[in-house]
This record gives sequence, C-alpha cells and structure tokens, in this order.
Amino acid sequence: MVKAPGIRRQYLKVVMKTTWEEEMGPLVVKYTKRLTINKGTLTVSVSSAPLRQELMFNKVKIIEMMNKAFGEELVKEVVIA
Repeated sequence: MVKAPGIRRQYLKVVMKTTWEEEMGPLVVKYTKRLTINKGTLTVSVSSAPLRQELMFNKVKIIEMMNKAFGEELVKEVVIA
C-alpha cells in the first residue's frame, strides 16, 4: 500500500519530519523552517546562521540518518539553506 505514488510521498514526508524531530532535538527543530526532499536532494531551511554552519559540517551524518529511517538510499545530497 505504501508503494502507491500518492501514499508513498505522504509516508516519506511523515518519516522525514518524525526522524528529524527525534534525532536532531527540540533546539534544532525550533530553528528548522522547512524540510523537503526532491530527486535525492534533502533541503533543510533554518533561521539560524550558526546552526546552518553546524549542519553543513554534518551533511554525511544527516544523509546516513535519513536513509536509515527511510530504509533505502533515497537521500544522495543535503542542501542547507
């Protein structure tokens, strides 16, 4: 059932948001404005410049964390905006 295109997209959004909240903690979530994934690129918009810099240093860990949550190699790149 999760393989249906419309359902899969919604499922991935829920998994992405839940994983971000659980793994990153309330402080990072507070400054996160938007999370999107499109064609293997996870885009994270944050409102704090120091947090943006910290996340840029941890791109590999973010990719691993999200792919583990999705159960497949869905995220290939992370863009911090």
